[in-house]
Amino acid sequence: MSKHGTLARTKAARFWTVVQGQVKDLLTTAQRLGDPATHEAATQRLYELAPALGKAARQFHRELSVEFNPISPPPGSRLEILVTCDGNGAGMEAVQELVALAPALPAGLNVRAFRPPMPPEVIEASEVEVAGKKVKLADMRYSATPSAQHPGRFDILCWAPWQAATPDDRGNPGSVVAMLALGHGVGEERLLAKVGEVRIELTFQPAAQGLRSWELIPLLDQASA
Repeated sequence: MSKHGTLARTKAARFWTVVQGQVKDLLTTAQRLGDPATHEAATQRLYELAPALGKAARQFHRELSVEFNPISPPPGSRLEILVTCDGNGAGMEAVQELVALAPALPAGLNVRAFRPPMPPEVIEASEVEVAGKKVKLADMRYSATPSAQHPGRFDILCWAPWQAATPDDRGNPGSVVAMLALGHGVGEERLLAKVGEVRIELTFQPAAQGLRSWELIPLLDQASA
């Protein structure tokens, strides 16, 4: 896709027209998120709004979708619109281009390319259930070394609890949960731009070595320093 060509601008304008048509609903929902009495209903409303925006984003590029970040929007914003390619590198450039072509949005709304890192306290409280067994995302441990085959990237070794293995894993058992925790910790953009190969080692005891996913950020950012 050519950078900001006529076709890209036209397709982006169509997407942002759909977003602007939802602005009133988004701002009202964002305001309700702050009230404990209406928080659950407001969160459900965001789930209902996302598919229409995601469908519009896929008209720009087939790998794109839209989510919302009500947890850690930037200062001055109540809600952040996230344009994501769900960790698929084929859509990385399209995400950047669509966000670069965003118009000014009303106060209270912000748009961001890629899912940001989740706050550590959110990851520490998060767990997934695999075959009836719960796995805490904070129990995953990682190490990173400069990649010989992918200059500017880091190869990742993850120590994962044996309970993290799922039927959906491709290659290494535990890879689905390991990548979920890694993406939550470092954010989607670093996952796409800074990570090379990922290996998994299943453990039967909590890993004594390694870093939690969000602790990898300073190391991964060394390549840009």
